[in-house]
Amino acid sequence: MMKPKRFSPNLLRALLGLYIVASVSYWVAGAVDAWQMTVHWDQRVRAPLVYDDDSHVISTVEKEAATAGVTKGDRIEGLNGTPYSGEAQWDAVLAEDHPGDTVDVELQLPNGSLRSATITLTRITPYWLGTSSVLRYWEQFLIIGFLPLACLAIGYWVVLVKPMERNAWLLLILLTFPSVLFVNPGLATGTPLLLRTFWYQLMQYLGSPTLLLFGIYFPERSRIDTRLPWLKWLILGPLALAGIFLFPYLYSGYFLAGAGPHLARAANVIGSTINFLNLLCVILYLVLTLDKLRSASTEDARRRLRVLTTGMSLGMGALLIVFVLLPHFGISGHDRKYYWLQWLGAVLFMFAPLTLAYVVLVQRAMDVRVLLRMGTRYALARATLWVLQAALLAAVGVLLLLPALHKRQPQPFDIFGVIVFGALLLALRLGVQKRLQHWLDRKFFREAFDAEQMLNDLSDEVRRFTETQPLLETVARRIADTLHIDQIALLLRRGEYFQLQQSIGVSGGGTLTLPAQSSAVRFMVNSNEPARLYRNDPDAWYLMAGTAERRALDMLNAELLLPLPGRNRLMGVMALGPRRSEAAYSGSDLKILQAVASQTGLALEISELAHSLASEAAQRERFNREMEIAREVQERLFPQYMPEIPGATLAGECRPALGVGGDYYDVIDLGDGRVGLAVGDVSGKGISAALLMASLRASLRGITLDNPRDFANLMHKVNRLVYEASASNRYATFFFASYDPKTRRLECVNAGHNPPVLLRGAQAIRLETGGPVVGLLPTAPYTEQSLTLEPGDLLLLYTDGISEAMTHDQEEWEEERMIAAARSATGKSACDVMRAIFHAVDAFTAGAPQHDDMTMLVLKLEEGGS
Repeated sequence: MMKPKRFSPNLLRALLGLYIVASVSYWVAGAVDAWQMTVHWDQRVRAPLVYDDDSHVISTVEKEAATAGVTKGDRIEGLNGTPYSGEAQWDAVLAEDHPGDTVDVELQLPNGSLRSATITLTRITPYWLGTSSVLRYWEQFLIIGFLPLACLAIGYWVVLVKPMERNAWLLLILLTFPSVLFVNPGLATGTPLLLRTFWYQLMQYLGSPTLLLFGIYFPERSRIDTRLPWLKWLILGPLALAGIFLFPYLYSGYFLAGAGPHLARAANVIGSTINFLNLLCVILYLVLTLDKLRSASTEDARRRLRVLTTGMSLGMGALLIVFVLLPHFGISGHDRKYYWLQWLGAVLFMFAPLTLAYVVLVQRAMDVRVLLRMGTRYALARATLWVLQAALLAAVGVLLLLPALHKRQPQPFDIFGVIVFGALLLALRLGVQKRLQHWLDRKFFREAFDAEQMLNDLSDEVRRFTETQPLLETVARRIADTLHIDQIALLLRRGEYFQLQQSIGVSGGGTLTLPAQSSAVRFMVNSNEPARLYRNDPDAWYLMAGTAERRALDMLNAELLLPLPGRNRLMGVMALGPRRSEAAYSGSDLKILQAVASQTGLALEISELAHSLASEAAQRERFNREMEIAREVQERLFPQYMPEIPGATLAGECRPALGVGGDYYDVIDLGDGRVGLAVGDVSGKGISAALLMASLRASLRGITLDNPRDFANLMHKVNRLVYEASASNRYATFFFASYDPKTRRLECVNAGHNPPVLLRGAQAIRLETGGPVVGLLPTAPYTEQSLTLEPGDLLLLYTDGISEAMTHDQEEWEEERMIAAARSATGKSACDVMRAIFHAVDAFTAGAPQHDDMTMLVLKLEEGGS
């Protein structure tokens, strides 16, 4: 629907207030005049003559005027000694005088001579004279009182509900028309007559063009107007120009003694033009409505038009037939025989305003057959119930009260009968009637009662589901069966989209999605309320929706979107299509559906959480298995046994922090009796560090196959291979030494690793000579170091996991404690020294978590060796 954008709500409210004051004032004044005419009709006078407003020439002469000498063709020149000033002057005479009063009329005869006539006014003879006064009063109440006021009230209500909607204002004007149709301006005088006449003519004038505009814009703009927007102005433009002429002309006829002959002829032409244009407006309204019945963009718009066409045809048809057409054939409600026609016509006419209000206010109209079927069944059932109660009371009254009324001296039993009758009346009124009404509602609207119960049961049932698919299938099927919906879809959150997971009557499968930032989703998240979708009367969120979102909603044929909320986020969206009964979703439907949607959202979150926990448990179990396999593989990479070295013992151990790690130690047979000792620490932890450690080991093993002597060059090759095999942020600290037991010669190179410690008596010699870490730079210089070991020397190769082991209070063990622990095992084998060091570090950390891999390689030369 098109909505005005130029006017502010405050201005529209002020305009509505003025409109209400004007329309109600006109109705009140006319209704009071009509009531006084009914009650004091014998004090009213009839018009003794009829004359033309412009020429003042008399055309009809009643008996009392003829008796005074007035004839057809005479021209009125004055009234009661005052020059004639317009129709308002004559109306003042008829409004203020009573039967028996006289009026002096100055006349100009056809021959040009002047004369005066004194007319004795007579009482009017109303058409209803001789009919029942009760019937007469009810006629006034219904036709002049209730019907116009009911139409006005409906019009006010519509505009108050939708003040920004153009169609609401058009409807208000159409619903004001009955008040000027059944209530005339009356016989007021002065300013009240001017105002009432202006309002009367304005509403008569606006009726047809308003009907045309309503036909163009309701319930959606006509495709004819879209293609030919100028066409309506060919009618509305001349009507506007005619109105500019018409109202001054009417004013001159009432207060300025009428228009001149030329102006009168022009007025006749313009009046005929206005009548023709009004007829054209009505015809075009019918054409536009019939065209929309074929071309309406939505089924709801088509239903509205069918209801509107039916109601307007019935109401306006009754109005035209009863109050316009039949009187031409002498069949009028003014005739006692056809008095009932006015009642019938008035009642049938009410279908027009009620239909107008229904199709504008109700978001989704039901078809005519549904309205008639539901309304007729329920009305008949209510009437039957009332008749049964009345018959029961009548029967009991005849049995209990009638005998007592015929007795002069009532007996105690008669008094008892009165009490029983009163008790029965009270029981029917307070208890039985309410229960019967409930039974009636359940009988004729069992579907609504059953739907409410079934949806309540579903709301409780969804809590027990832990699997998503059975939950969605149950919810979709139960709601579809209960509310008779052919199309229903459930879309669940998948990342940044809500993807179709379960549907009935909707195609598209997993490709149908709604973005999490779509207008509909944002509206539901912000308001936590369902989003109604009526395309011919869209809410703001739909107007802001993009083309892709609207296409998705069209594929869903959605009429109602329900959020499926979790505790902290929206889990999904339920889209419901139209109901087969064509009934709109009622307030109770929405309340129960929201409860079902809330429980479904929580059930989805619980199911998602259960699946997540199960997935995490399975993933953890798989990770643990893989970690165990990796640990076993890594353990196979470490030396499986220590070689026997003449005059020395050797021991090594790696204790990973995460099952597998990046620490590395190795013992390699270099040939010629020499033994290679290696220890390294790859940056990082876990699998990635372990993989780089394996690459480092493979590189070292490959290089040492050639029995190298230049260990600086060896480290250079290791650096290049690790650099090429690892990421730019990966590196390793590394120490490599060659020990020859024949000469006790130790040749080594340190690539950024913790300096190994050589304990010789009270000395602690650190082997620092070397270069940068391996794998960080493509090329790097390295320098080797050589020294001769002596009997009793103890060489400690370790990683920083040993020296930096920490307590719960974040206190580090440090290298000095390691050296002290090693000295405490002086004279023992390498294995005993290593055990002493690990025992000391464990005692120091006291069970604190191990943050880094702990690796140690110990070479112990025997005492007194040669």
